[in-house]
This record gives sequence, structure tokens and C-alpha cells, in this order.
Amino acid sequence: MPPPKIHTHPSPRHTLLPHLLPLLPSTLPLVRRLQFHFQSPHATVLCTLPPSTPPTTPPPPFAALYVDRSRAPETECWLFSTHELPTPAPQNAAAALPHFLALLGEIPHLPLPATYPSTQDPSRLLLGAVHRSVLETLAGSPLAPHAGKKVISGPGAASATDEWRGSAAASSGCVRGHTVAYQKFLFESETVARAAAGGDGSDGEPLLGVLGLEWTSVREGEYGLVASRTEIPRSGRTMRLLGSVGLRRRRRRRRQEGGGGASEREGEGEGQLVAWAFLGPDGSLTSLHVEPEFRGRGLGKLVTRRLFALLGEGGRGSGFEDVREGEEWCHSDVATDNAGSIGVARGLGGEEGWECFWAWVDLEEVERMSGALDG
Repeated sequence: MPPPKIHTHPSPRHTLLPHLLPLLPSTLPLVRRLQFHFQSPHATVLCTLPPSTPPTTPPPPFAALYVDRSRAPETECWLFSTHELPTPAPQNAAAALPHFLALLGEIPHLPLPATYPSTQDPSRLLLGAVHRSVLETLAGSPLAPHAGKKVISGPGAASATDEWRGSAAASSGCVRGHTVAYQKFLFESETVARAAAGGDGSDGEPLLGVLGLEWTSVREGEYGLVASRTEIPRSGRTMRLLGSVGLRRRRRRRRQEGGGGASEREGEGEGQLVAWAFLGPDGSLTSLHVEPEFRGRGLGKLVTRRLFALLGEGGRGSGFEDVREGEEWCHSDVATDNAGSIGVARGLGGEEGWECFWAWVDLEEVERMSGALDG
């Protein structure tokens, strides 16, 4: 059986989004990746549908991906397939696998950026937020319960090469290691606002006044602080591009008398960033953090709600463009063993969607698997 023909979409907002938007929220990570304000010159969008294909209801079976290898060692690729849809009946794995292999098989033929890390093997691809059904199809078998690590890339990923070799020997598919399961939580803008608003409708301002805090965004000089509070690798280069919301101690100017006359000084700790969150390149809540001395006051919910509200303003300030009314879905990926973050997501009115993973894909094995199918 000949492999599916793969088509490049040079203007995916015009040719691919019309197929993806009617399928929200299942398509949310790829939709937001296409709406992100910065599109790298190294990014490529591939699909099994030609750019000239008009959207239909129901949609034909198709798969699409966004790949940008200049992002390595962070997430390089996002993939969506109608195989993921809960209704109508999803494609079976045998029908979906040729689509996945054909798409992934195009990636080695794309130019590798000069900035690609010399320490990373280009035959390895970090696939992000991949649906369980897609990952199991690529792996060739169901995933073992509780398997995987929280982090599989960057400095926090120990023995990555050994794990790669070991999984290659044990696997019949092209997956070479994956994270633990992350629960996708879905939020509609109205739900977020309703769930997080205080009973007095004050948007949390009285609490911030009592605590001496004020709204802010994360500044470039604070990226190191943010990175030090999480295991998830996130470079300053990436954080600079993301929409963020934070809370910092309010500055109070005090007059100070000295031999040279009066001057002004700041009190100790004033201006300090104490809580923050970002929207990742795929629109997911990321790097949500509250410093220990400010926990237990609901600040995580306040920061999240304010960040999500940016998407409800057409994307202004959130890092996303052309987010239309009725399409303001928000989402977060929470490790299934992280009870605290799950509680925050539910408290904001989040609904559980599906399980997703980050995974290393062996592009050389993709080629071998494609050849076996063709034969």
C-alpha cells in the first residue's frame, strides 16, 4: 500500500486552521501553536491534506504536525490526528500508523538549523503533548502503567542516552522513552472567570492589598529565578517570547536622611517577584509557581485566571494572535500524581480531557517502519 502523500502548508493559519478549529478542544495544542505570535523561519507545517482542501463535516481522516528543530532541546514537534477524536468512532491504529510515519518521515529531509545542539542526535525528535492513543500507536503496544519520567530532556533528564539504547532494544515501535502521563485539563474562558472570581466580585484586589502585592509580568532579569523553581527545561530565549503574569511586592518609597541630604530607598524585599505563570508556545499553562511564604492564599488561582483572561481579549498580551470569540479555550498539562496542581485545575473549573505525554521518537526507526509497511 503506498504511503499517504504529505503536503507542506506554507500559510497554515489560512489552510489548516479551518480544519482544526471546528474540532476544538481536541486540536487545542496544535491550534495555539499555529496562533503563537512568533513563527520561527525554521518551522514547517505538514499535513496529509493538501492546502487546497476545503473543510467538511465530518472531517476526513487526516493528521498534521508542526515541527521546529531550532527549539531543541525543548519540545520540537506537535502532532494531531483525527485518530484522537472521541466521536465519531476513532480510526483504528492500523489505519492511523501510516499517516504518522509518513509525516514524521519527512522531518529528516528538512534542513537542520545551525543552532541545533551539537550534543543532541538529530535522529532523535522530542514530540510534545502527544495523545496517549497516538503514542501507543507509535510505540506498537499499550504503555505500561506508571511508566516514564517527569522530565526526559534538558539537564534534569539523567542517563538519557542509556535509556534511549535500552528502549531501542526493547521496543517494536519508534518511541525511545517518554514522560509520565499528564492529564490535560480544559478550561472555557467563562468557566475560569466564574470559578476563580471572589464572592465579592473584586478580582482578588482586597487580598493583594492586604498582602502588599501588585500585578506585573515576568522581567528578563528574572528568568533565572523562574528556571530555578522548576524541573521542566525552559530557556530564557523561550521565556522572552511567552505571555506571562506575575505578582510582586509593592514598592513603597521611603525618605532617607543622610549627610548628603535626603534620598529615597526601597524597603527590603520590595519589588520581589513572588508568584508567576506563563502560557507556553502551545497555549498551555506552564511554570505556575508561588513562593513558599505566600502559599495557601489562592494566589495560584488568581495568577492563572488573569493569564487565561488575556486569551479572552483576542489574545492580546498572551502571545497569541487571531483568537476569536468562542475559541478561547485554555488548557494545562498536570502530572497525574501531582495532587496539588490537580486541585488548582479543578478549583478553576477545569474539566479532564485526555492523557498526554512527551516522548523521544527515533526517526531512523520511523524510516524502517515505513519501509516495512510499503513492502
